[in-house]
Amino acid sequence: RHPPAPGRPSRFSRLPRVLRTCPTGASAMLQLEPAGFTAAQWDMFAKDLAIAAAFMSTALALGKILEHGGRMDRKGVSYVMSLLNAGAMTASAAWTFMPRFLEVGFDLERLFLDSRLSRFACTFFLAFCLLDLLLGSVCYREQVELLTGWIHHLAYAWLMWHVLWHHISDAFCLFLVEELPTFLLALGNVSRPLRTNWLFGGSFFVTRLVWHGYLLWAFLSTRGELPITLWPLVLATFGLHAHWFSGWTRQQVRRLRKRAKAKAD
Repeated sequence: RHPPAPGRPSRFSRLPRVLRTCPTGASAMLQLEPAGFTAAQWDMFAKDLAIAAAFMSTALALGKILEHGGRMDRKGVSYVMSLLNAGAMTASAAWTFMPRFLEVGFDLERLFLDSRLSRFACTFFLAFCLLDLLLGSVCYREQVELLTGWIHHLAYAWLMWHVLWHHISDAFCLFLVEELPTFLLALGNVSRPLRTNWLFGGSFFVTRLVWHGYLLWAFLSTRGELPITLWPLVLATFGLHAHWFSGWTRQQVRRLRKRAKAKAD
């Protein structure tokens, strides 16, 4: 499948560019590529996985060296691979996938495709999820929690495999900008002077609630056109993000009250 020719009128042209979401039932069911990997795609996947693993293991090795030298604590080491992954995902979203979205809007024919970069990004994310569990169980076992570690990472590893198998990696990459708060969180844990609680909270609200909420609405609006059901996953992750943001907000309120009480005393 190929995207529409540049001169072809778009059915989204009557809506604002960034909100071109086609209502349910407005066009025929979108035809995706057959699920599965070709021999060439298996070879590409193996190479991408090896490249990602090399970058991740090298970053962790540097973190362990810094820990051994007393320049980083164990918690900082546990965030090294997360910093690398979130930084790469945020950069690829900012320079490639988001500009493309601003150009075509939520156009299924142009977004539900595969590209070399999107497949590499999803494979990189998959490698991070698995290595953070495997290497983390050895190097920083106490930092690998049940919800944010095992459940989260295994769920996203499955999701990365799912989008690669069904050739919709470009669509998933719309969510990569949501790795910005993870990048800021990891940066603050790797280097404490760079910790920015309010910038983290603001970016979390904008990307994981506002932007994610828009994508949830977009997926719901186009659910009749997609041959696979995706909106429940988007809804579930939105609920998880809302839960995390609620916890962060309560934490900040407690800190402000504690500071105010300390000043009063």
